[in-house]
Amino acid sequence: MTLASLLVSSIVPFDPTIAVAAVASVMLTVFVAFMAFLALAPLVSSTWTEQLDASQSGGSALEANEAD
Repeated sequence: MTLASLLVSSIVPFDPTIAVAAVASVMLTVFVAFMAFLALAPLVSSTWTEQLDASQSGGSALEANEAD
């Protein structure tokens, strides 16, 4: 058997449920990694603490002359 026929024979009987589960697992892993990054970034870097600190609300983000 050639490499092409081996690849085709391994792809054809593939169950779509396995593909959906694999994609969902990868997406869940990426989401959890991103959430962990957001949770741990302020502990590692002081600049992240300043950027993510919600208690420092200095008013509106727009300046007075920038309003429509």
